[in-house]
Amino acid sequence: MPQITTKVLSFAVLGALALALSGCGDANPKASFDPAVGKHPANWLPAGHSAAAEEDVNGCVECHGDDLNGGISKVTCFGTAGCHLGGTTAIHPLGWGQVAYLRHPAYIAANGTSNCATALCHGTDLLGVTDSGPSCLSCHQGGTAQAPTIHPWGASGDTDLSKHATWLKANLSNGNYDFSTCKNAVCHGTDLRGAWLSGPSCYNCHNNGPPASPLN
Repeated sequence: MPQITTKVLSFAVLGALALALSGCGDANPKASFDPAVGKHPANWLPAGHSAAAEEDVNGCVECHGDDLNGGISKVTCFGTAGCHLGGTTAIHPLGWGQVAYLRHPAYIAANGTSNCATALCHGTDLLGVTDSGPSCLSCHQGGTAQAPTIHPWGASGDTDLSKHATWLKANLSNGNYDFSTCKNAVCHGTDLRGAWLSGPSCYNCHNNGPPASPLN
């Protein structure tokens, strides 16, 4: 009799769970959840879920819980077990805003890169994920993704300015200096006039702007 009771209870629990998961597929048509297999489509993460959540995050709560901390799906959106370190719409910790380039060094110094090196964030090798976090080497031009340096010629704070000239001369493009790795919003600015609390303006030293080639 106890065995029969256990089986009945098991079927009841499974039935309730199946009904609940079936309901997940009805809550938000944008969710693209297939209750038959209990999964989102293969391309759901990371880009697919982002578009759907931004349009209607309430469509996620039926499965992931009112607090989006797991619910019946047991998949939380937050913390080291999820991806969102700063909240529902914040991948990075709160306060990073649009200056992740400025905030991330201190965070990594305190916490390491384990929260970044995931398959859905910056990749397990930190070389980036399509439609998600970029490769660390897209900004860090030296070292490896696991142990990067800002510049290829030395550690941050290296005051030997001759090294940047030597490197630029060794990496010419059609006889001209190639500033493509310097010229962006988080390094030295898109106009090479510096980025806020990041790389200085080239005009600080080159009064007429950085020279086009070694011949200038």
